[in-house]
Amino acid sequence: MVGFFEWADRIQTYDVDGWNYLEKLKEFTDGGYTDFSFVDAVSGVLNIGCHNPPCKGFGSVPVQPHNKRDRNDTFQRILNAMQVARNFRPPKAPTPLPTPEPSLEPTQSLPTTDQPTFFDEPTESPTKTMAPTAEQDRPPTVVVLEVEEKVKTSKARFDKLLLKSEYPDGERPSYLYTWQGFQRALKKMTSGTGPGENNFFYIGAGISPNSLQYGLVNIAAFMAHAVTQAVYYDSCDENSWEQVSFRYPISNSCGQKGRSYQDEKCDGRHKGMECEVDPTMEVYGVTRARWLGAPPPLYCADRSTGYWDHIIGFEENDPPFANSAGRNDVRGW
Repeated sequence: MVGFFEWADRIQTYDVDGWNYLEKLKEFTDGGYTDFSFVDAVSGVLNIGCHNPPCKGFGSVPVQPHNKRDRNDTFQRILNAMQVARNFRPPKAPTPLPTPEPSLEPTQSLPTTDQPTFFDEPTESPTKTMAPTAEQDRPPTVVVLEVEEKVKTSKARFDKLLLKSEYPDGERPSYLYTWQGFQRALKKMTSGTGPGENNFFYIGAGISPNSLQYGLVNIAAFMAHAVTQAVYYDSCDENSWEQVSFRYPISNSCGQKGRSYQDEKCDGRHKGMECEVDPTMEVYGVTRARWLGAPPPLYCADRSTGYWDHIIGFEENDPPFANSAGRNDVRGW
């Protein structure tokens, strides 16, 4: 539910430097599901806050979104699972071998008509139609039911291909992310019950022949990121994943990849909405990564910290150990 809400609030409303998420979604769909740069751009929006990485995004150093290729491949698998499109990204065509003989001279063909065809003069400038403003409001009931029915037919494929998590002993069904949870959250965010009362997950507006496909592509884009960010790890909290000198700093809680979460500011329509930092706050995560030797859940508290020793499975706090941003404490997440 939180993921759906963030998607509706932050991704669907993204419109920066001429790159509008809903317009690009429609272009991808109307173009025959072939321009997969669309979902790469969405990876940038979701992961680092911009559609044209590398960019500074939420930090101070230009970066690329992580797991971009995995997100794109997962997106394509979901399109297949929901039977929207069956076209994985094709490999490059091999270079043709040279022919042993020189090519023949081209033959001159006769014209197929007596008179040449004349076309009307083009207009001076194309006519542009504004998209309806109500498109992200509550979708019509008939659209909700149509999408629900289409999604229901994909249950077996979702369970088999997507709602799987990686554990040290192999792949198994996700404990946190279930088909029933996905279905309930989608219904709440499209029917207007719950957080969807003002922020609706876009499933098409029923005013275009491709309305259903628009909705399914939006679901596929959302699920591609959900799978690579959370379902695969069976985690809902941020994982401690960045190593410094082959160790996991406990202060990863305060920022990874050089970021300092507590110093970041909201901008755009969310400007001024960042919380005041409380250095005495204590917050403990619930979930963690499942790979062998993975650190425990992230936490913040009024203390200095060391690192997680993934070899012996123990937290070492003496001496303090800094993360990649130089923090060796977890005060004020």
